[in-house]
Amino acid sequence: MPGPRTAARAQSPRSPQLDEIAAFVKVAELGSFTAAAAQLGVPKSTVSRAVTRLEEGLKVRLLHRSPRAVALTEAGRRFFGDVAPHIAGLRDAAQALDAYQGQPQGLIRLSAPPDGGESFVGDLLVEFCARYPLLSVEVDLSSRRVDLLREGFDVAIRATLDLPDSSLVARKLLDSHLQLFAAPSYLGRRGLPRAFDELVDHERVVFVPSARRGQWPVDDASSVRDAMSTGRIVTDNVQLIRAVLRAGGGIGPLPRAFAAADLASGRLVHVLPEWSQRAGAVYLVYPSARHVARNVAVFRDFVLAWVKRLA
Repeated sequence: MPGPRTAARAQSPRSPQLDEIAAFVKVAELGSFTAAAAQLGVPKSTVSRAVTRLEEGLKVRLLHRSPRAVALTEAGRRFFGDVAPHIAGLRDAAQALDAYQGQPQGLIRLSAPPDGGESFVGDLLVEFCARYPLLSVEVDLSSRRVDLLREGFDVAIRATLDLPDSSLVARKLLDSHLQLFAAPSYLGRRGLPRAFDELVDHERVVFVPSARRGQWPVDDASSVRDAMSTGRIVTDNVQLIRAVLRAGGGIGPLPRAFAAADLASGRLVHVLPEWSQRAGAVYLVYPSARHVARNVAVFRDFVLAWVKRLA
C-alpha cells in the first residue's frame, strides 16, 4: 500500500506539454476544433487528444464541448489569459528565426581594381549591404590579378582589355568606353576645343595601362591618338586622372561610367562628346559554375541586376 507521499504524487497535476498548450490556445482563439486543426495543419483528432491530455494533466476542464460550439470554462478563461501571450511570443520567435536562417549571411571576400573602388564598387556595395544586412564584404583593392582560389577570394571584379582563359567563370558586366573630360576651371582658362586636332594645343593627362606602357590603349583616329599619347602627366591610374582633371590640370580620358557623378555635379565637362572608344570591359569573376556558394550566387545576381539597371 503506497504511503502518503506516494499517493500525493499520484494526485498532483503533471506539467503540460507545449504542443498541448498550443493546441488549446488555437482552439480557444478560433472557437472550433475543426478550424484549429486546419490552421495547425493536423487532423482534428490530434487537436482533440492534445486538449484532452492537457485537461487530464492539469486535473481541470478548460472547454465546454457541444456538437455545435466550443466555449471556455472559467478555469479555461484564466488559463488562456495566462498562456496565450507566451504562445504568441514563441510563434514570433520561431518566425524570426526562420526569417534569419532564410537570409544569406556571412562574409564575402571581394577583389576589385582600385580605380573603381571609390565610385562603381563603392556605390554597389552600399546598396548591396542595405539589401542583405546579414552579409558583410571584405574588399581588397589591388591592381594585381589575384589568384581567387589560392588566396581565398570568393569573387572578383576585373576591368581589363583582355581576359585570359582560366577555370574561373567570367560574366561581363559592361563595356568600358573612354571619353574626354575637363574641369570648368581649366576650360575657363584655356577654352573648349571644338575639333580633335585642337587637342594638341591643350594640357593633356594621358592614360596608358601598365601592360601597354607607351602605347595609346585603343585603336583610334590619328588626331586623337596622336594628341592623347603624350602629355605632361602620364599614368595607368584612373583615380589619379580623375583627381588631376577635377583640379583643372587639363583634358584627359575617363571611363564614361566612372565620370557620371562628376558630370552630374558639374565638376567635370564632357569634351568633344562625339568621340567615344571602347577600351576593354568590366567582368565579374568567380570559381566553378557547378558549385557556386550561396553568398557568391546572391552577390553575383545582385551585381548583374544592379549593372543592368544602370544601363
